[in-house]
Amino acid sequence: MSLRAVAQIGLERLATILDYNQEDHTILIGLNEASFAGTPKKISVPIPVQWAGSKGEFAGGYPPKGSTVVAAQGSSGQWFISNYSVSNAAVSTNQLNNFIPGRYVIQVANNQRIFLDPNSGINVGNELNYAQFDPRLNIFTCNYSSQMYFSEASRKIDGIIKRDIYESAKRSIGESNLLSHQYNKSLNSIPMDPSSSAAILSNGFSIRNAPFTEQRELIYEFANSYDVLNDGIESSLYKDPTTPVPKPRVNRRNNRADALSLSQEYPNHLIEIIKGTAVDAFGNVLDINKNILPVGKIDELSIKKNSDPQDAFNRIKAQLRKSIAYNFEINTKKGTNDEDASIIPDVDSQKNYGRDRSRFSFSIDKEGQFKLNAPASSESGNIPLLVRSENFSNIMAKQDPSINPSDFIKEDSGKEIYLDSFTSKGSITISGKDGYVSPIDRFTEQPIQLGTAYHTITDVCKQFQSSAGYVTVGVPLVRWDQTNALNKVLVPFKHMVTNEIILSGENANGGGRSGCINLDGFLSMNIGANTVDRQSMWLDTAGGIVACIGRDKQGISIATTLDGDLLMQVGGPGIGTQYDERFEDQNDAYRDGTVEIRVIMNGQLAIFRIGPRPDGSGGIDIASPGTITLSCEKDMILKSKSSIKLEGENIVMYAETTKRIVRRHPINTTI
Repeated sequence: MSLRAVAQIGLERLATILDYNQEDHTILIGLNEASFAGTPKKISVPIPVQWAGSKGEFAGGYPPKGSTVVAAQGSSGQWFISNYSVSNAAVSTNQLNNFIPGRYVIQVANNQRIFLDPNSGINVGNELNYAQFDPRLNIFTCNYSSQMYFSEASRKIDGIIKRDIYESAKRSIGESNLLSHQYNKSLNSIPMDPSSSAAILSNGFSIRNAPFTEQRELIYEFANSYDVLNDGIESSLYKDPTTPVPKPRVNRRNNRADALSLSQEYPNHLIEIIKGTAVDAFGNVLDINKNILPVGKIDELSIKKNSDPQDAFNRIKAQLRKSIAYNFEINTKKGTNDEDASIIPDVDSQKNYGRDRSRFSFSIDKEGQFKLNAPASSESGNIPLLVRSENFSNIMAKQDPSINPSDFIKEDSGKEIYLDSFTSKGSITISGKDGYVSPIDRFTEQPIQLGTAYHTITDVCKQFQSSAGYVTVGVPLVRWDQTNALNKVLVPFKHMVTNEIILSGENANGGGRSGCINLDGFLSMNIGANTVDRQSMWLDTAGGIVACIGRDKQGISIATTLDGDLLMQVGGPGIGTQYDERFEDQNDAYRDGTVEIRVIMNGQLAIFRIGPRPDGSGGIDIASPGTITLSCEKDMILKSKSSIKLEGENIVMYAETTKRIVRRHPINTTI
């Protein structure tokens, strides 16, 4: 049967889309009015296009079956679809309202459309859900309930919290998916009570249960398409590119519903930020410690199981105040060996306080309480320095007025950022054997040293160190009393702070650092109290504290008022070196304490010391280059189970002439 009809060439006829020919990708149409003999029931025509190019450019597509089109026959006898008609198509009046003068509309089934409007710009979607680009007002609007963004650098999920809460074996899909919209149907919304389904109204079938929302962003270290795996696998691939790479049965890392799973097993997931409510991959709402809240897991915290749904709501809301509202976490690159990154931290290891598994995290719960964890650096890690930075173009513009600071100028060596230290108190050298050196100060052209902004930290307690002036000139500590016990018991410290840090090699010792905080100005801090003890601060340090404190205009370094008692215990057992292998060669057994205060007066030292003495006993020593006066309004009592000795060039009981009585026991006897 011929597929061509006899008709006047160029005459346009109404036709209906009947079928598609998948073999040659043509369309079969039927002419609506076939009044001449021999007209076939079906005519084969090419796919109608509005525009096509020689390099595959194409705009068009198969019209739906039943659509009315305008067909015409060319000079070769081939029929073509020249246009479309909506005269008898199933187009509602509401849909036709999209057709207004000056607007170009593309519309398919379910009222999905794109239109370009000279006044409102570009609109994509339908009447209820759409994205609108308005160049005239320079506004972009999108009201889609869920918005997802995927790039080589990050993924971002913005909308109702949905999780893949079923086990892998029970999935209705083969694998979790980042991009599939269809996959969204297999996810479950996580509502206020996770044990019940989300519902907007309470009726005989459901109880009102609003879903949580989140804005969750995951930032990669390397381009996501390169599928960078853990350091152990990556290291093997550099040795043998054919090394087999294990494939998980269901890869949680490619699941957009996966949350709070940063791990060095997949280090390419570098940073995760959650705003809204923190919910783990299994749909559990978490508190600030990432512990599961009991919401929906016990009857009184279930709107379905509690006989009083209003009571359940109030209890649930009280619990949800503990949930995380903001979580920032870095998958910090921790390892057990600075030279071999392929050694992945052992998830079962608790040694060294579990530092190898520590990540930088900052969490805030819905009451506003925060929790901050800052890991310690490795022995070859960064040493934060007190520096300011400037771009090369700014520096050159200052030196040459003809240069604009905004000029893109490249320095011959390729160095763009130059540093200068804003403290002259640096006193600790940073060295390394792997080519790393401390940065160069652009003003002094010398390596920048580690230090503090206002004092020379290595000079803390200078009078206790071997660099003290009295030691260097060979003068005893108590120069006016050569036999004083303080001259024998005190051995000067070599230093309070080591003056060199090594960042590479077997002797690297630059680790154990968590941060540097520099406040250029005044800080006022107010700390409340806990309820159980009315205590305002707990301070627990694994090591010593070295501090320099300046003075105010009145010469005061610390002025404090204590509403309560001052209690201080000095000495005792240490924290236990078994918890930190860096210090396992040190003795942390019981240690006698010492309190020693040295006050500089006219170039000499007044000393108050409580601590061990040369004979092995403990005692109190007071030495002063000036007068010591003990004065009290009531009795002064001196007791000793041994002797009370007075030694001096002159021992004067009273300088006045008034007669005094010295009594002794038994009472009423005198001398």
